[in-house]
Amino acid sequence: MIRWLSIVCVALLAGAATSSADIIHTSTNFILGDVWLPEFEELFDLDLDLDGSIDFSLVASPNHFAGIHPEIQNTYLIHPSPPPNIGGRVTALNIGYIIDSNSGSGTPEEWFGSSNYSTLIRILSTDTAGEFLDHRGFVGLEFESPNGTHYGWLDIEGLSGSSQLRVRGWAYETEPNTGIVAGAIPEPSSLALLLAGAFGIWTLRKKKTANKALHFTVNNAQKKGSADEI
Repeated sequence: MIRWLSIVCVALLAGAATSSADIIHTSTNFILGDVWLPEFEELFDLDLDLDGSIDFSLVASPNHFAGIHPEIQNTYLIHPSPPPNIGGRVTALNIGYIIDSNSGSGTPEEWFGSSNYSTLIRILSTDTAGEFLDHRGFVGLEFESPNGTHYGWLDIEGLSGSSQLRVRGWAYETEPNTGIVAGAIPEPSSLALLLAGAFGIWTLRKKKTANKALHFTVNNAQKKGSADEI
């Protein structure tokens, strides 16, 4: 019974925190690009707001390339290559970076989108490139929704000595035209905290009840043992 009640409480806590927050966070922990067959590259389509439309696509191979490209008119933050080159390296943002409409103005970063994949990691026999090579960081995301422009982040890590990616999760701001801090996740709501406290009290009471029952049983056993000795 304790096990099932714990599961129900966790589900309620998660639901309360998600519904009360402006930030929707999805936590994951999977590796992209660790397959050789049947394809040399592995693809992952990201639908941030779960509206049925793909917002961004990731690709990764074991030891060659990892990249991202947007769907429709969505964009991500890059460090642009010097002219006349177009595009650049996808920026590995640090936690706490503010991702919004001003991110590409007066900063080294720039909003960019292309039908081609932009580099997260590239490994060649002659050189290597990409800000996620042997590094964990956040990709700043900007995507369009029927109610406006939204901002989010993608938490990924380049695995050591390869172009494989560990995808650790993503989040986006539900309020249109509102920025988000890289790494920000929803805070527990008052309902979630209330449920957590109630569950803690219930568990404590169960423990106290169990201890009383054990104490009663031990005392009875001791009395019975004393009577048997007489």
